[in-house]
Amino acid sequence: MGIIDKWVESLDYQFSVSDSCIRSKSPWAACNQCIESCKEEAITLKDNLPIINAEKCVECGSCLAICPVQAVEGIFPKRSILQNQLLAEEGHIPSMKELLVFYAKGITSMLSVSEKLSDDWKREISAANSILLKMGKSPFSVQEGKLEVEKSDSYSRRDLFSLWGKESKSLVKQVTPAKWRFNHSNLELSRYYPDYQFFDVIVDTKKCSLCRVCEALCPKQVFSMRDDAFMIAPQACSDCKLCSDACPEKAIMINDRVTKAMPTTHETFLNTCENCDTSFRTLARQDNKCPVCSKRKVGYLTSKA
Repeated sequence: MGIIDKWVESLDYQFSVSDSCIRSKSPWAACNQCIESCKEEAITLKDNLPIINAEKCVECGSCLAICPVQAVEGIFPKRSILQNQLLAEEGHIPSMKELLVFYAKGITSMLSVSEKLSDDWKREISAANSILLKMGKSPFSVQEGKLEVEKSDSYSRRDLFSLWGKESKSLVKQVTPAKWRFNHSNLELSRYYPDYQFFDVIVDTKKCSLCRVCEALCPKQVFSMRDDAFMIAPQACSDCKLCSDACPEKAIMINDRVTKAMPTTHETFLNTCENCDTSFRTLARQDNKCPVCSKRKVGYLTSKA
C-alpha cells in the first residue's frame, strides 16, 4: 500500500446517516434495517431519524451494506484479494449483498485462511449462492484448509470499488473531503444485475386510487404514471418499503423474489365522477365515482351504522 493509500486509510472519520435516509424524506417511513443490523446497538432513533453513536460503533460496515438507499456514510473494513480470489479471514464478515457485488466484479471464488470457514462466513456465502443459483449463475467456489498468505493485494472495500469504478482515474482524485468517503451507490445490486429483480412490487388494483404518492416518494423511481398507464419497474426496487408505508390505501406489497426483470404496466382509464362531475384516472373501467366521493360514501355509511 502506497503513502497516499495509508494516508487516506488513516483519515479520521465517523459513520453517519445522510439526509438521503428515507426517514428524512417522509414521516411515514418505517425502515429500521440499519438499527436491526447493528450488533453493537450503536444506532438509535432520535426524532424519528437514525443516529449512530460513535463510541459504540465498531465500523463493521453492516449498516452501510444493509441500507436500501445507501444513506449510511463511512468506510468499509479492509478486504484481501489474492490472485483474484477473496480471502475468507477472521473479523467482519461481508454481507450477502457485498458478496454479490464482488461476484459481479469478477471475484467468484474464495480462499480460507483457517482450517474451516466460520459459521458466519458459511451463512453469508450460502445466502449469496442461493441467489446466484436463482439467477442461473454458478455459485461461489470455496477452498478450505489453512492458507499461508505471504503476500496479497489488500484493499479496503472502498478502494476496491473506486479502483474499479469508471468514474475514478486515480486514488488521488478521491482525497478531497467530499470524495474520500465510500461511494455508496456501488452497493446497489440493480446496477450490477440489470436483467434481474430481487423483489416483487405488487399493487392491489382494487385498492389503488392512483394518488401518485408512491411515484412521488420512491427513491429508486420504481413507479411512473403516464396518461394511459401506471407502470412499475421492480428491477430498481431495493426494499426500502417507503411506498407500502406511505400508501394511503395500503395497496402496495413488497416481497423477496429473485427472477428475471419483469416490468408491469396497468392500463388506466379516464372516467367522470357521477357525483361531482370531476374527471379522474382509475385502474377500473367501471368506476363511476372519484376517490374523494367514494370515501365520502364509505364514511357516511359507517357513521350511519
